[in-house]
Amino acid sequence: MNCTNCGAPLPPQTNRCSFCHTLNDVDLRAIPRGPDGGVEPSQRSCPRCDEELEIVPLNLADGFGIDRCRKCQGIFFDPGELESILDESVSKVYEVDYPRLAKLVEEEGIKEFREISYIKCPDCMQVMNRKAYGARSGVIVDQCRDHGVWLDGRELHVLLHWVKAGGQIHQKDREAREAIEEEQRRAKLAGPIDDRPIFTGSHRYERMIDASDLFRAVRSITDILF
Repeated sequence: MNCTNCGAPLPPQTNRCSFCHTLNDVDLRAIPRGPDGGVEPSQRSCPRCDEELEIVPLNLADGFGIDRCRKCQGIFFDPGELESILDESVSKVYEVDYPRLAKLVEEEGIKEFREISYIKCPDCMQVMNRKAYGARSGVIVDQCRDHGVWLDGRELHVLLHWVKAGGQIHQKDREAREAIEEEQRRAKLAGPIDDRPIFTGSHRYERMIDASDLFRAVRSITDILF
């Protein structure tokens, strides 16, 4: 990938040219824009730069626009928009390319690390949570529970490469394995019905008794009373 300003090859793991220092748009290069290619003003502000965001219309099936900062190139996605872009911008992938996935962070990851900080949602101005997006993508997104997710510049580019390497398939396989392991763990804790422990409920003399102990105790009491 080359710099759009001077044509020099871009260094790995960054979208800033090392020769002319231009910040290159690598996130939306492979994503079709709206018919006129223009932008519209947004009522939201960038949580990084405090600049007014721009709405960039995209020529996708759902026909939506994304809120983007012209200065730092960060993007805010309403719920479902990021998933739509990842699904529509990459050809169908049927298997995981594990070698490519293993090299993703090293070759395509973010080199210009900034100090970890929590930023506010551009919509409700509440502090967003940080969470990893997908298994082995190397991308940490800022997420508002109600309004969407924020990606810093270049992170969409990394996620598109993650999808091409089968990252979404790897994520679904991992979730399926974790669900099976959780079900097995619960079944193991439950055990056969007759062997399940029963607590007496006394905090001072708390002990566990099994079902057969309880049956004998009830029978003894019954014999004494009746």
